[in-house]
Amino acid sequence: MKWRSLAVTAAISLFTSLLPRGGLPAFPQMAPTYRVTASQIPTVLGQLSLSTSNPTFAVFMFSTVDRPSDDDAINIQLSMEGGHPGFDWVLLGRRNIEDKERFVTFAQTAGYKLKKREMRGVHYLRVEDGDLAKLCNLIITGMYKVPTQSTVDMIVEGFEWTP
Repeated sequence: MKWRSLAVTAAISLFTSLLPRGGLPAFPQMAPTYRVTASQIPTVLGQLSLSTSNPTFAVFMFSTVDRPSDDDAINIQLSMEGGHPGFDWVLLGRRNIEDKERFVTFAQTAGYKLKKREMRGVHYLRVEDGDLAKLCNLIITGMYKVPTQSTVDMIVEGFEWTP
């Protein structure tokens, strides 16, 4: 799917600049896709936070009922950056760009502080403080009204997902 490829590209683009000067690791052509519910996000964050690999991330990808096209999928991620976990709103993909201000308002209203970041020409908003799993869950089930028991696609890098 096109949105899956964009999500992998975005995540890899962001985190390749964190790699040692020796070069890039061999990334698999097609990372496995898992299906997770919002209630599993704290477990994902816990496993991700224990990783010492670089890059380390979990990208969540989903569409909404009102915009079901792959071109309109939302991509949000949890990642390790500088040894700290964070939530990233990556400004790649039409829907993420279009919904940037909606996300900013939603996150700030919920009490989260956003940091503007740029890595390798990719701009993103990052949250490192507070309950990151809750924020991720709120974005999916609150901001986008995805039913709590619905599943979203997830790809991971830098840790092994064990439900």
